[in-house]
Amino acid sequence: MRTLHPALAARLAALQQYKIKHAALEKMDDLLMNAIDEHTSYSILALYGPSGVGKSTVMRRIVQRRREEEPDPARVPVVVVQASPEDVGSAARLDFYRQVLQQLRGHVAVRDRILNLPLASVRAKKSTDPAEWLEMRDAVSYALDLLKVKAVCIDEAQHLMQADAAQKPSIQLDWLKSLTNRSNLLYILVGNFSLYDFCHLNGQLARRVREEQFCRYHLDSRADAAEFTSALKVLLEQVPLQVNISEMLTHWKWFGEWSIGCIGILSDWVVETASTLCRAGETALTLEALAKHALKLAQRLKLETEARTGKFKIEEAKKESERELQRLLGKPSTVPISSSPYLPSSTSAQARPSPVQSSHQSFRIELASYRDLVGEQVVTTPSTKCTYLGIIEVTRRQFQEAGTTCVECPTCGARRTLKSPKDRPHFPSHPRRLTPPPKGERRWTEWEEIWKVVED
Repeated sequence: MRTLHPALAARLAALQQYKIKHAALEKMDDLLMNAIDEHTSYSILALYGPSGVGKSTVMRRIVQRRREEEPDPARVPVVVVQASPEDVGSAARLDFYRQVLQQLRGHVAVRDRILNLPLASVRAKKSTDPAEWLEMRDAVSYALDLLKVKAVCIDEAQHLMQADAAQKPSIQLDWLKSLTNRSNLLYILVGNFSLYDFCHLNGQLARRVREEQFCRYHLDSRADAAEFTSALKVLLEQVPLQVNISEMLTHWKWFGEWSIGCIGILSDWVVETASTLCRAGETALTLEALAKHALKLAQRLKLETEARTGKFKIEEAKKESERELQRLLGKPSTVPISSSPYLPSSTSAQARPSPVQSSHQSFRIELASYRDLVGEQVVTTPSTKCTYLGIIEVTRRQFQEAGTTCVECPTCGARRTLKSPKDRPHFPSHPRRLTPPPKGERRWTEWEEIWKVVED
């Protein structure tokens, strides 16, 4: 490997550590900072979005800012927990306790408190003793209160929310809710679109949770395109190589499409390319070099599909919730309209409807908002079916050798057991799955366009 000149090595290291300040990131930064100080009606904030959009970056940024702004060195304003996909249910809760205590054990009182707690000090230690679990929970609450922690950030929180196979899906959020009852701090859950499902498992949790979607940049929006191009320009200015920035910016749409509109993916792409060129002795950043280090087509397809599927699922779930609420209420609701202060009193009196007229007017407004068509119409029910009906690239012999005919939809995660499957059958018609699938089931699933047997 070529030895870099110290000055070039320093600039390359600075590029690798550089985080772009762009509009979407600044918006989320302000939102989280304000939420930590001003949350009153909720104690859990769920931040979800596609991979590479900048969720972990904004989380690390507010942690750093909070710690820099804290005048008392004995206090820890924010704690960060990294959830692991290997731990689910009770194991995930225990790992959460251990990570919190590990970060707060710098205080002598916390060290003394956990000195005789085997679950806290011995990583391989497991326990089913309720007394030991209560001691761990009490130790965490004590440490959080003692060091005046204002927020706990949980990265990859969708893993922490996975329950044991034998338990109901809401048990993890019930546990988290019990923690919020014992302190006035904010729990920030950062993860993928799966967090949306967990936030709506029941009414009590929905009341305590505020959710925010960290959106990627959409290139068909003029405002988003301008913000993305601005972020691209700032990033290219940091590259320690010769860069024809004006020419590069003419290809902003190419950069946007190959980064899925996510600044995190864009940054990793440019940094990796620049690092390779520097170590190879090259002096200029070129489009050809960037093309060599871009995501593969299969990777782009996977990321684009996940981003679109997640957004579509949330939009459909919100529409379904609105329709169901209107059905339960028995009639559509309308937005109250106050009388204009600029109208004369006589006009206001004439415009004020009688009770019967008010009901009729409300109904007409609601019909207009739905844009009913003229003429005879057929009343239809909104479809809840998944659109995926693709071919399962598995033969009958492969099904027999695997010992399972259970297949998982690549779009919504729904599972179906095929009876006497033929070679390369189509996935059967099915409703969209809106809840997390069960764990521990052997099934065929599509991974990078190849169907294979997996088991959680």
